[in-house]
Amino acid sequence: MAGGALGNLIDRIRFTKVIDFLDFRIWPVFNLADTAISIGVALILLDAFREFKRGSH
Repeated sequence: MAGGALGNLIDRIRFTKVIDFLDFRIWPVFNLADTAISIGVALILLDAFREFKRGSH
């Protein structure tokens, strides 16, 4: 998550916009940094959910 956020910040400072978008023509256009942030958040939520379920037994 930190890497994705830092990547977006660097792009914003250097270019005033985020430029690391990928377009494969068979999939919607996406941003690598935002993908890293989203995957990181999903993994944290998954871990928190697993801890919650483990603690409730």
